[in-house]
Amino acid sequence: MHRVIVAGGATLVRDAYAHIIDGSPTFTLQAQTPTFAEALTFLATTRSDILLIEAHELAGVPPVATQQSLRQAAARTRVVLLGNPPADLALLVGAGVTGILGLHLELDHFFTALDLVSRGGMVISPAPTHATSAPLSPPALASLSNRERQVLALVPTQPNNDAIARLLGLSPLTVKTHINRIRHKLGASSRAHLVAIAYESRLVTPGLTPHAPTGQ
Repeated sequence: MHRVIVAGGATLVRDAYAHIIDGSPTFTLQAQTPTFAEALTFLATTRSDILLIEAHELAGVPPVATQQSLRQAAARTRVVLLGNPPADLALLVGAGVTGILGLHLELDHFFTALDLVSRGGMVISPAPTHATSAPLSPPALASLSNRERQVLALVPTQPNNDAIARLLGLSPLTVKTHINRIRHKLGASSRAHLVAIAYESRLVTPGLTPHAPTGQ
């Protein structure tokens, strides 16, 4: 049973999510709090599996403060945002957010997304309107080999290089080498930046879990 905290948002909406989660056979509502700050206080003394935060809770908060709060939460649980976050994707991923879910997501997809996040993956559905840069054009990705595109497509949903290596039948060291080359070719400053690029370029379809691509 995965324990979930629901934080922020309108009371009726928060109550609705709480009711849906508590009625699930695999997830249970651990708590619901009116604000993200109260959820952080709760997490300081209680272990949880997933924290769902209404994205508007981050509106008007300086980026540095947003990163600090999200990192504090991500150090204790997996963090998922509900709605369109008022922050860059790379900032959110870099702070430890592993899920961004649209408020109109179908119920089955909602629980599928939570399950993936609980197992160490990442889900972004739909793609946020805030982007770190303009979407990459096909020529930008053309500099990558087929194998490098395969690796990049798996970066957003796999927890680490070992997981990517298992899916592709490679060694973790080889995957690390591919990722370093991808970062160099695309000018990516971090792994979080690679996640943003994968979604912004539509190499990864928002909301779907990519399996190991075919081809070399």
